[in-house]
Amino acid sequence: MSIPTISGGILNFTESGYTSPTWSGSIYNFTSYVPGISQIYQIWVDDYVYAATSDGLEIYDTVSESLYSYVTYSGGFNTVWANDDKVFVGTTDAGVKYINKTCISGSVVSPYDLYTCLNDFSGLTYYHELTSNNIRYIHGNSDVLCMITDSGVDVIKIDPQGYYSHSLVNNAKKCFMTSTGKFYYTVSGTEWSLNRVDSCLYDWSVPDKSYTAGGGILPATEKINDIFITENTASDG
Repeated sequence: MSIPTISGGILNFTESGYTSPTWSGSIYNFTSYVPGISQIYQIWVDDYVYAATSDGLEIYDTVSESLYSYVTYSGGFNTVWANDDKVFVGTTDAGVKYINKTCISGSVVSPYDLYTCLNDFSGLTYYHELTSNNIRYIHGNSDVLCMITDSGVDVIKIDPQGYYSHSLVNNAKKCFMTSTGKFYYTVSGTEWSLNRVDSCLYDWSVPDKSYTAGGGILPATEKINDIFITENTASDG
């Protein structure tokens, strides 16, 4: 994939003979192939680039940087995340859906519609009831998913012998599942905080650790809009 880069001088307007930077590389045009797309909500990248949009899911080839296949879905998808086997998407009123990666096929000349590949999440687990069917965000690690809904935070191991835990949380926005089983989620709105839960095996009402804006680490005016965790780089006790 060709990565957009900038080369040239720095922005020093007093420098004699200053030459402005130049762009090289290419970018994805997420709206040029499927008519009617109004918003892109999230992207996820592995062997493909997946874009969750207000019309559904777009899958891009990373070599040609062109649309390869897509899923059109009424109401669109709010969020997308993938593990080695499946691509998960969140809806506004029907919970989580997924497609198996073995079903992904397409053509950059005439992209394929993969709507028939779309499956209900309930087929993967005995635990079907989430805190809400309005899914705001999905993240995961291997076969364990954390999902933010408009009513709380849900964690599910997608296995018939797996587990489910949850908490009713107002204004949860993003989550991040680590490889150790700890996970983090943000709360945004009247309260802004980054929260850690050390085990996803049980329901929780209070996180094990909470970093609140104005609480001593984050400034009082800090607004936490997203999250990414790099594991094993510092103590989080």
